[in-house]
Amino acid sequence: MSQRNPLSRMQNRLFAAGFALLASAPVGTQAGGLVLTGEIAFGGDDLAVVSGGDDLQAGQLLNLGIGYDFDLNPAKTLLLRAGINYKFDSVDASNGEADFDRWPLDLLVVSRQGSFALGAGITYHLSPTFEATISGSTSRVDFDDSLGFLLQAGYLVTPTMELGARVTLIEYESDSLLVLTNGSITNKVDGDSFGIYATVGF
Repeated sequence: MSQRNPLSRMQNRLFAAGFALLASAPVGTQAGGLVLTGEIAFGGDDLAVVSGGDDLQAGQLLNLGIGYDFDLNPAKTLLLRAGINYKFDSVDASNGEADFDRWPLDLLVVSRQGSFALGAGITYHLSPTFEATISGSTSRVDFDDSLGFLLQAGYLVTPTMELGARVTLIEYESDSLLVLTNGSITNKVDGDSFGIYATVGF
């Protein structure tokens, strides 16, 4: 069994507490609006490869979320976006299947200048879980909740719709050992990803 890094665990708890505080009571903000987010992402370590050639990577695939934008200034060019998402991917083969899912909490500061928007913030992934069933035998790895960072750049197609690109930087760690498709045995998995996203505000 691997031993967790106490400093890393403390940092995760501090950022989780900070997220909860900012998301529930943003000081000095004005009413904003509900926002829906969809993202297609790619990247990260290969967790599973099936005979058909498809693979399951730790950074992909679909990320769907709901959140709220809080205006930080009267001009509404600076906002705080807090949201919860469900990120998942799965692959199927003739002899089995595999899937990886988690619940990201995102907290971003977004600056809008004209039709362009730049954002940066943190993401905290709850309950990352990898499960594979091969020839009737099921194995499961429950990763620790993980802290990561977000960078994104978007374009406002309309005043309420934004399209853009996003980079997620994150690593997943578990008490259990996992054999990756490259043959390495580890308890840490690279979940970094690059994605294309769309948001719609209400």
